[in-house]
Amino acid sequence: MELNMIATGIELVGTTVKSLTIDNSIVDAERDGKRNFGININEPEFQQTDNKWFAQILIDFEIDIIQTEEQKCSVKLSVEGAFLSEENADMETFKELVIVNGAAALIGIARGKIEAITANIFNNGKIVIPFVNVIDYYKSLSE
Repeated sequence: MELNMIATGIELVGTTVKSLTIDNSIVDAERDGKRNFGININEPEFQQTDNKWFAQILIDFEIDIIQTEEQKCSVKLSVEGAFLSEENADMETFKELVIVNGAAALIGIARGKIEAITANIFNNGKIVIPFVNVIDYYKSLSE
């Protein structure tokens, strides 16, 4: 298996953190604090390069923790991923791969970044975002 191959027909070229904002007054993250998680998968952008397709997709995350009136943490993170198709790939097939498989891969990458960042801002504890079923996410948008 090739490195960076998410599924047959799509390759992860790279990822980048586009923006990160943290507003924190929590020292030790406790398990019983109120936690809110929001995600927005933006419409991907596609370009044709030679005989391959190139796509970029941006996903926004918003996480809020409220432990007390004085102890709150807000993390806003935007992560972008770049993907490349196989040679002579069908655009519609590649589009579906980016929208589902690419988004799922990018969410997993963001999960690790959020855990690492928050493990460093809190004295104890970290934020672990839930698993996101990308297909259910898109279904919820259409309802």
